[in-house]
Amino acid sequence: MATSPRPGTRTKRYLAAAAVLGLLAGCSGGGHKADPAGLPTPTAGKVAAFDLGALSDRYDLNEEVMSGDTLVTTAGSGDVYLLEWDGADHPDVMRMTPRGVVGKYVQVDHRVDNGSMVVRSDGSVVFGVLKQNPPTQVRELPVTDKDGRTTALAVPPTSDNAVPIGERPDGSLVISEGGDLWAVEAGKSTRLYHQSKPIFTGAVVDPAGTVYSATGDLSDIVAIPVGKAPRHLHVSGTLPGAHTAIASLQLSHLAPAGGGGFYALAQNVSHSSAAVVYVHGDHATVLAETPNDGHSCTPGKQYPALTSTCGTQAYIAQSGKHVLLIGNLVHHSPADPALALDAPVS
Repeated sequence: MATSPRPGTRTKRYLAAAAVLGLLAGCSGGGHKADPAGLPTPTAGKVAAFDLGALSDRYDLNEEVMSGDTLVTTAGSGDVYLLEWDGADHPDVMRMTPRGVVGKYVQVDHRVDNGSMVVRSDGSVVFGVLKQNPPTQVRELPVTDKDGRTTALAVPPTSDNAVPIGERPDGSLVISEGGDLWAVEAGKSTRLYHQSKPIFTGAVVDPAGTVYSATGDLSDIVAIPVGKAPRHLHVSGTLPGAHTAIASLQLSHLAPAGGGGFYALAQNVSHSSAAVVYVHGDHATVLAETPNDGHSCTPGKQYPALTSTCGTQAYIAQSGKHVLLIGNLVHHSPADPALALDAPVS
């Protein structure tokens, strides 16, 4: 349904782009397993740690899903899609189902930038294009259809990055170009929003078609409902047990929420910890907090969501009834476990 664009543009490498996961059945590390595990079932108020690498006997997910190296997006089916763009020729788009089954979705036969990707309702995958040096105008986005054929989607000509954000229920594709957000459908482009800043930190499209865009922290979120004027959200509240305003958190990665609104993986000002925040309307709920230097969680175990010592992950995504946190910020051996928690009920 949507993905956050261009995580690699941030000054911190761990402020990446997207989210998918799996579960572990009692062992740590990222080796391949003959019988892949499924996703864990977290208890309310806890995060369930699991070995992402145990979800596939084909892909080394602990190596392929890393901060800055991976494109992550979700679809209305609850599936999570991911692609390791860094250094791979003819990379596979991988699909993870809500049961934690990971397999090949389609192979890509064109260049992939560290921008974003969107899986559309017809099964095709649209990829972003980052401006080249010297800059040239971008006039189309590369598309891989569900059978692996390469086509292109015409977009408004731009000298900025052209990044797909998500698809609305009417089938229009929302893209960002510099400070502009566009809806593109059947060769027609409609500008949804313009801002003076030339880049969005992140943007997503929720199942109702509302676009949420951000330029820095949670104090600067614009919501664009279908058929209505854009409005700024006014997120209030503080982190549990602290005086830190939720609105001051710096956005790392966004993902659409199945019940409307979005999830934000956001860093505190000192970049010592991250919070998982669910935003619906102007209401924000902190679902979990993790320290950036945490490395003491064991796959197969569960920990209090707001006080765990589990390491911060790079990407967030909802898959079925679970919110998944995946992708180590830096390489560890064995890899820090991925995390799953219950998705809130709207």
